[in-house]
Amino acid sequence: MSAIRKLQALRPDNLDGTDAVDKRTTMLPPSLEHALKACRTLPSVPVVVLEVLDLCQDEEICIPKVAKVIARDPALSAKVLKVANSPLYGVRAQIKTLDRAVTLLGINATLSLALSFSLVRGLRKAKGARFDHQAYWRRSVVAATASQVVGCHVRAGTRDELFLAGLLQDIGMLALNEAMPKIYGPLVASANGDHAMQVELERKELGADHALVGTWMLARWNLPENLQAAVAGSHDSTGDRRYELLAKAIAAGSRVAEIWTNPNTAGASVAAQIAANSVLEIPRDRFEMLLSEVAFELPEVVANLDIDLGGEAFINRLLDQAREALVELNLQAQQHARLIQIQAQRDELTSLYNRAYLNEFLPQEFEICRQASQPLTVIFLDIDNFKNINDTCGHQGGDMVLISVARVLQASTRNFDTVVRYGGDEFVVLLPNTGAEIAAMVSQRICSAVAADPHTVTDDKQIPVTVSVGCASTTVENRFATAAELLDAADRCLYAAKSAGRNQVVAYEPEAKEQA
Repeated sequence: MSAIRKLQALRPDNLDGTDAVDKRTTMLPPSLEHALKACRTLPSVPVVVLEVLDLCQDEEICIPKVAKVIARDPALSAKVLKVANSPLYGVRAQIKTLDRAVTLLGINATLSLALSFSLVRGLRKAKGARFDHQAYWRRSVVAATASQVVGCHVRAGTRDELFLAGLLQDIGMLALNEAMPKIYGPLVASANGDHAMQVELERKELGADHALVGTWMLARWNLPENLQAAVAGSHDSTGDRRYELLAKAIAAGSRVAEIWTNPNTAGASVAAQIAANSVLEIPRDRFEMLLSEVAFELPEVVANLDIDLGGEAFINRLLDQAREALVELNLQAQQHARLIQIQAQRDELTSLYNRAYLNEFLPQEFEICRQASQPLTVIFLDIDNFKNINDTCGHQGGDMVLISVARVLQASTRNFDTVVRYGGDEFVVLLPNTGAEIAAMVSQRICSAVAADPHTVTDDKQIPVTVSVGCASTTVENRFATAAELLDAADRCLYAAKSAGRNQVVAYEPEAKEQA
């Protein structure tokens, strides 16, 4: 099909379209589709670009023919020459002819530049009720640059393909504004620069978002399937599996664009980093480097497309804000991880350390005390007749007793001692740098304090509670080989205390080792 015939086929008032277009239009709500088809001012592809696209579909592409078509558009010709002579391509001698410029850029890059520049030039002058076209093109250019940088990192496509897909991803917004300006302009304004909120409002009010409308537009323009798939998946990166990675890169680029266009730079930065990690598995440190690349390339890109983004200083200022937000996000992640770790080491009921923590901490403490030639004491205790407490007061009353005993243990020990709920009604206390004599005194103090404390099981009921205690200490006489041996010795002393009548302390003695 010739470029002219394509242009005729893509006119807004041509409602027949192609089979591919028909399949996609069925995805739109009927009322929205009707409004779009009835609009006579929908965006269209310039004739020059259609002719270039037509030539690019030929297997034997003739660069002079492409250059000849571009030459018919003086502004586009100047833009192609300017880009070819830019520092990006590092040419030594100035390129003065379109033939050489197209040869240097390559056919894909030339097509991408032609379509990008022509669309921006042709559509940026449009006006609509409360629709900010300048903000639209700022976002589109940043999204295109970000899509290119992120996409190249994950090898989702060529630079030109990624840039063009990123630039076109929001083209549906222009179509919606032309078709229903009184509705769409206020809708976009109410989102206040929050793209995700805008998408939700579109789906709620119109029954479809602008990505779906943009896909419909590209199909009518007969643009390549990869571009259609990228636009279709720009919000949720789903759709045609052949272009899944491309769609993910465009979706991530859209998130990154928010950093430079959303008033909430910090929030947008955090959301973009999370999305890049979850969708493309890009770690935080690498994501920061990608942001720097985007900021580095933006001034050149906006200059090529004549878009006012606010200058290089403005771009870098927002980049600094994004970095600060990512540092804060990293600190929050570390704090969250630490909190999870702490929670995993704590008993949910009493807030004491749990058995898992003891299994990890006791061997370390044992080794530290051994190397420093310092004593270490383990106190093992459990609540006497706890089953009877549960039977008479219920499990809720039993839980109240466990909490009460835990509170007594913490009050009866030093800040650097470690109190652990071992399991059920059993508790363990570690006393570093504490010998057998002091340990026996602490154990008796715990035993007496539990017996003397009023233990509340309901609002109006208190019951007496006692504990049996066993303790063992590493001393010159008690040279335990491992932490497990020390804990086992205290445990055996605990059962000796229970066998002797409960509510008492039994301390480990070296001469009783064989009998124990």
